[in-house]
Amino acid sequence: TADSVDGITVEMQCDPPVIAPRRWTFDRIRGSSEVAPADLTVTLDGGMLYTLVERMRATVNVRVMQGDRLISHRTDEIIALSRHEWGGALATPELLAAFVTPNDPAIAVILREASDKLREAGRDPSLNGYQSQSRERVWEMAAAIWAALAARRLIYAEPPASFETAGQKIRLPSEVLSTRLATCLDTTVLFAAALEQIGLRPLICLTRGHALAAVWLQPATLLGVATDDASDLRNYVELKELAVFETTVITSEPPATFSQALSLGTSRIRPEADDDFVLALDIKQARARQVTPLPT
Repeated sequence: TADSVDGITVEMQCDPPVIAPRRWTFDRIRGSSEVAPADLTVTLDGGMLYTLVERMRATVNVRVMQGDRLISHRTDEIIALSRHEWGGALATPELLAAFVTPNDPAIAVILREASDKLREAGRDPSLNGYQSQSRERVWEMAAAIWAALAARRLIYAEPPASFETAGQKIRLPSEVLSTRLATCLDTTVLFAAALEQIGLRPLICLTRGHALAAVWLQPATLLGVATDDASDLRNYVELKELAVFETTVITSEPPATFSQALSLGTSRIRPEADDDFVLALDIKQARARQVTPLPT
């Protein structure tokens, strides 16, 4: 309108109250002008969200009022995801790092078993990250984690179609160990959590309909939180700075060796497969951006 307007209030309410109510007040809006709230922060009801075991639809109502007079009204629908559901790479792919939970009690169990595997092989049983400054030592620790999980005889579960973009529910480590069921993303997240807990730096790689893991053989990171260029990974692999491995073959009978998993993982990022590559997510970089693990 060409006329100035006084006493405008914008009210927002959500039903169910996934988002707390919010109100913005404008003393005056000049004619033929636009104004935006300085603070668009809204508060989520974390307690309600954490209880969700299935996704839930909610309605957000926004009303523009002048005193008691309704000037405008808008209704939008949002979807609240279940507490262990990742929304997919189309939205905010870095949130996948929240499902890497190194403090899950099951991770401590696996790491003790990995240490035992190293001892049985006559190797140093400590799991001390990059302290040795040796790529071979990092490889040994990752292989020991592989051997510990291989002994669990996990069972492969088919992921939902197009999970890499549409998302899926993710089994956290304790659930994987208790049910022995795991999709490719479940096993990838599990390995990433174990690697992170011992001070190593994992990556999660997504291709069309599939997920696999990677670990830096020295304390490096991607330039950003993620890359959608598989050639970046190929370069690091050729420089022996990164090891990419296929996690689902740990559910084979008998389970594949770690060397076989590395060979299969490297084949997933070959140039001929570039069209299927979605992204690689660097967990260390995600943590630097405050994407912290889900509470367990």
